[in-house]
Amino acid sequence: MDDNKKSSFKGSTIAIIIAVVILLIIIAVVAVFFLNSSKDTNVSDSVVNEVETPEEEENNTTADTNQNVSNTTDTDTSNSAPATLSTDWKNTEFALDGTNYKMYFDYSNLQNAGWTFDLADYGYSDGYILNQNDKVTGTIDLENPNYDADVSVGFTNISSTPKDIMQCQIWSIEVDNTYAKKPVTFNLPGGIHNGSSLEEVVAAYGEPEEDNKYRSDELGYWTYTYQDGYSKYFKLTIYDDKGVTAFEYDVYKN
Repeated sequence: MDDNKKSSFKGSTIAIIIAVVILLIIIAVVAVFFLNSSKDTNVSDSVVNEVETPEEEENNTTADTNQNVSNTTDTDTSNSAPATLSTDWKNTEFALDGTNYKMYFDYSNLQNAGWTFDLADYGYSDGYILNQNDKVTGTIDLENPNYDADVSVGFTNISSTPKDIMQCQIWSIEVDNTYAKKPVTFNLPGGIHNGSSLEEVVAAYGEPEEDNKYRSDELGYWTYTYQDGYSKYFKLTIYDDKGVTAFEYDVYKN
């Protein structure tokens, strides 16, 4: 082979090698670019999965706020004040734990508020029937899991047909918080409530007749009984240091 041909072959070989090297470099660069793009995409997807979007964060915050408002509302409702009561005790109105009652009222109203008893404790597991105008004295003790106040009631049937005692009305009730560790809130006519002072009681109802007042100096309390003929009796227990701790209504004729 002459020298010109050798020189031409040698130059072609070098050019091919250079082209191949350049191609390999380009392939390597492209491969690195796609590899980095894939990593960025994966990292981006991971962040989206772990971090809430502003919309999700707002929705979750709103849900938490609504839950807190709901809890607060429930608490406020459970402690709500009763509707306005009469100023005259003879209207036989009162409230227990914010619920108003007026004699005579259905026992079911107390039952719905959690005040219950078991007839079997009195020997009548099969029920007890009251005829028209029959009365059971105020010796039925009621219980409520939320309170340990002493609450007792008497039943009457004001309908014209015989009724089971559970379907009858209350004619007598006594509520006593004197020794309760979980007392029940009560409100009475004229703005009197558990804790009202003797002076406030007198301002609301006046002084009862002397025969209707009893004083225990040893225990430091008064009992005041107000009477409307022989039809209605209203008794309060008022301690020197604790104020009104108990009340009793007996309504023989409404």
